[in-house]
Amino acid sequence: MGKIDYNKIFIKDACPTSIGGQAVMEGVMMQGPDRIALAMRLPSGELYLKTKLKPKPSRISKVPFIRGIYSFVNSLVKGMGTLMESADILETYAPEQYAEDPGKLEALVNRKFGEKAAWNFLMGSALLFSLVITLIFFVILPTWAVNYLSKWVSNAIFLNLVEGLLRIAIFIGYVAAIRNMEDIKTLFRYHGAEHKSIHCFENDRVLCPENAEQFYTLHPRCGTSFLVFVLIVSLLLFSFLGWPNLALRILSRVLLIPVIAGISYELLRWAGRSDGKIVRILSWPGLQLQRLTTAEPTRDQLEVALLSLKAVLVDPGVPEINGFVDKDGNPVRSKAEEKQAELESEAWAADVEANSQANRKAAAEAKMEAERKAEAEAEAADPDGGSAAEAPGEKKTEAREVYEESGATDEDILSAVDFLDGLDSDGYTIVAPVDGKGETLAKAIADREAMQAKARTLARRYTEDIRTYENALKWGRAALSMIENGRNEARIIMSYATGLSSTELITRGKELMREDDFEEYQKRIYARIEGKPLQYIVGIQEFMGLPFRVNPSVLIPRLDTEVLSEKVLEILEQKGLKNPEVLDLCTGSGALGITIAAKVPDAIVTMTDVSEEALKTAMSNAGLNGVNRRCIFLLGDMFNAIPEDKQYDLIVCNPPYIESKVIETLDVEVKDNEPRIALDGGEDGLDFYRIIADEASMHLKPEGVLALEIGADQGVAVKRLLNKAKTYSDVRAVRDLAHLDRVIIATRK
Repeated sequence: MGKIDYNKIFIKDACPTSIGGQAVMEGVMMQGPDRIALAMRLPSGELYLKTKLKPKPSRISKVPFIRGIYSFVNSLVKGMGTLMESADILETYAPEQYAEDPGKLEALVNRKFGEKAAWNFLMGSALLFSLVITLIFFVILPTWAVNYLSKWVSNAIFLNLVEGLLRIAIFIGYVAAIRNMEDIKTLFRYHGAEHKSIHCFENDRVLCPENAEQFYTLHPRCGTSFLVFVLIVSLLLFSFLGWPNLALRILSRVLLIPVIAGISYELLRWAGRSDGKIVRILSWPGLQLQRLTTAEPTRDQLEVALLSLKAVLVDPGVPEINGFVDKDGNPVRSKAEEKQAELESEAWAADVEANSQANRKAAAEAKMEAERKAEAEAEAADPDGGSAAEAPGEKKTEAREVYEESGATDEDILSAVDFLDGLDSDGYTIVAPVDGKGETLAKAIADREAMQAKARTLARRYTEDIRTYENALKWGRAALSMIENGRNEARIIMSYATGLSSTELITRGKELMREDDFEEYQKRIYARIEGKPLQYIVGIQEFMGLPFRVNPSVLIPRLDTEVLSEKVLEILEQKGLKNPEVLDLCTGSGALGITIAAKVPDAIVTMTDVSEEALKTAMSNAGLNGVNRRCIFLLGDMFNAIPEDKQYDLIVCNPPYIESKVIETLDVEVKDNEPRIALDGGEDGLDFYRIIADEASMHLKPEGVLALEIGADQGVAVKRLLNKAKTYSDVRAVRDLAHLDRVIIATRK
């Protein structure tokens, strides 16, 4: 094995997160801030995703050292449950490879108490068995074996050291012995995929297999490292207990497991957040062991890990998923369901065609029989026949004879007669041969074919050459394939154009689209290809969990601004003010001011903007979110919009701060679509901050707070401007998740 490059593990610019995961059978489980996701690739190649919301964290989980014990027990229970859950999914959807007949005990519990009780019984039994095996091999066996050494060595520290080393050797030997088993190899590859995916996220890279595979399969916060910390901490801790008799040693080892888990957990958290020589030394054993418990994953396995990771990064309000998905996490039909639908559609189409042909043939035969009877009656009434004006029945007979002479089939004749019955008397005389058949026969056959085409159109509603919702969505995804997340955007645009939810697009995928719906969808797909932002196309953007209407007169609210919003809400909560008055300068869509009004129920928020169209949009969003009664809207340039003597508890602003010369270098979506007036901060990007530094303190109450969003490289310059004004104290920068300066907070003296 090659030398580890620590700079690729303890990455300086990486932003550690609380996201963690676990490799399972044919997949990866990830835990995020508010949900758990289990993603798997079945033997058929299909992707299966199951998500669920996490219960609210216990207060115990936040207490140092105690949280380590809680996490240790919780991870044991959840880890075992997740493994069994993955096995259950495989048994359900790949029974030919994984299903097994239940044992007698399981069948008995199933019969007596139900499947849920059987599940709980099996999981409890597996957990108990694992704990017993762990205690025997990693607690009792090492101390019992070293007990023989005490006959020749009396130094307690040396004996404890040997015991600890033996425990580590047993663990390493166990891992080395099982890692070549085929199922374990797959498990370890998914373990590596889990680590690479988390590295990719923590380094703010686009979550795709190509980016993830550039990282190591080793991670400082891995559970394997936790186990190594447990072994090392137990070695050091037991050394202080001397060398009592065998029974007391075993008892002390068991009783101290929670203490060891608590200390090890804190060490692991520290190692995951820090990068120093001490951390690297402590992490080295765990990282070396991870070289045994991880392996290089395939791209397909990375795709599964990234699917699981992305599923826990969604907003809290997104519905849970339990079923087959594509690689972007969008629900799809399973192959079995697709096959069944295909068989049903073929059977339906066959029924339509058969019934149509049978009905036409029966009707035509009935009409021919009626004609024969009419002709027979006419002949009986006038056996000599002939007159100046031939009867229609005679013309039909003449026409039929021509058709028969032309070599037409019985089916052609039936269709022709069926057609001729619908013509006037002049139509019956058109019998001039055309390619060996009468012209009327050609028309009749064409009419018959048109009728058959009608039936085929019904049958073809399940094929790809017409505009069903499913086919239109495929076209949209192909059209946006060069755009990052284009597949998902195509679905969002489809929902907007048709008014159908994601679920309805699946359940109604085989239905024909209305022509105007398709034209609307097509127009917006082309707009997206040309660089128009998705948010302007669908007219909506979510910010801090709230919906906001957006249009080309306002900036699209961004994730960066949520850092400012969260900080402002935190400050207002800490101050505990009653009916706080807030000023939101350069409000645009109203994202900041309306969020404050929505999250702080007694706040009075004034919003200003120099753009009348922007202010109208903000007013609309206040009504959309039900806070318009506590919002005031003023049109004007910066502080000119408010009375000179008006003061506020807090002023918040996300002003234009991009340098004029830089704007033309921005993405097409920004420079050609978003309002330049909301982007251009002047030659150095600081024009608006100078105005704020000069005038904001006059409109702040004593100890009032000023909160500003800034560009990532503007922290020093903006702080200098505010300090130069000499009206603020505690001017500080707040960093975003990427560790970049994003917000400036200042308090008026």
